[in-house]
Amino acid sequence: MHIACDKKKLLDNINIVQKCVSPRTPNPILECILLTADRQGFRMLANDLEMSIETANIEDTEVYNIGSAAIDAKMLFDIIRSMNEDDGLIDIDCDDNYVTTIKCGKAVFKIQAFNGDEFPRPKEMENTDEAEIKGSVLKSMIKQTIFSISTKDIRPVLMGELFEFSGHKLNIVAVDGHRIAHRVEMIEKETNSKIIVPGKTLTEISRLTDDEETAAIKFNKKFVCFCLKNCVVTSRLFEGDFIEYKNMFTNDYKTFVSVSRNRLLSVLERCLLIISRDVKQTRVVFEISDGKLDIHAANSFGNFDDEIDIDFDGEDLRIGFAPNYLIDICKAVDEEKLNMYFISSLSPCIIRSSEGNENFNYLVLPVKL
Repeated sequence: MHIACDKKKLLDNINIVQKCVSPRTPNPILECILLTADRQGFRMLANDLEMSIETANIEDTEVYNIGSAAIDAKMLFDIIRSMNEDDGLIDIDCDDNYVTTIKCGKAVFKIQAFNGDEFPRPKEMENTDEAEIKGSVLKSMIKQTIFSISTKDIRPVLMGELFEFSGHKLNIVAVDGHRIAHRVEMIEKETNSKIIVPGKTLTEISRLTDDEETAAIKFNKKFVCFCLKNCVVTSRLFEGDFIEYKNMFTNDYKTFVSVSRNRLLSVLERCLLIISRDVKQTRVVFEISDGKLDIHAANSFGNFDDEIDIDFDGEDLRIGFAPNYLIDICKAVDEEKLNMYFISSLSPCIIRSSEGNENFNYLVLPVKL
């Protein structure tokens, strides 16, 4: 393999794939990036055996000899970054023994690479369903739900998000045992399937997707593939049953509150100045009455009180929450106001749009007072 490419394009594409490089592994080839040059062009691939990312063909690359080599990712990045871009293109030449020469101007590195044929490539997917969605919409759906995935592996399926394709609707749902985040959008192609996509994969999809592109999603029972403008991301799916979430979003309530999202966010963030000092007392107390939402917190370091004007209907209520759960919601959505529905101090709070937007629903469990 022998190619020449611009420094910035090499670094940009290393950054695309590097999150799939295994940092600690008994198999050293997984610490590498696979460089491939063929008649289609030049591209990069990283694979940690759970997820792989392969770049699109890198534009304006000179391909002198076709072939492939797997090069230590950190070493490759550090060498490319050290080169002086004013000296022109960076030349990468791998011989038959996989000794790789990287040079730019008068600077020359020689390093040992691996046989590219030994690098694990993603399997060809069979019996796939497909869907398409605009990049900005997909990123919005991930942003407004991913904070609710579980960080504990007691139930691995909860470390991912449910993608439920139902006719022309795509529902994305995340659950961590204390809250549920639900987003729904319309899609053009009719599909009926359910898959559970790991949270790590969705974090990368959100990072790599361009707002203006159309993302193609291909999936079967074991794998999902996101075909993006600059790369293809292939990931294993979580296997198992996701919780039945729909019946949890009841329309019943005894107390209704409509509150300014920005005002609620600012009060809760101030409240954290007290709460974050004492891990044993991490709740915030809401006292809801006609036209007022009083927010209190107290622990061994001190106390906090504030008040927000609200639109109110129903019964007075006193209820406690973990403030970070509400802060995450306030940061995720763009609505001016949020509608909050309560049944009792022991029942979940349901949060919806105040503007008639049915695209999101959140459920947050209270904490005992």
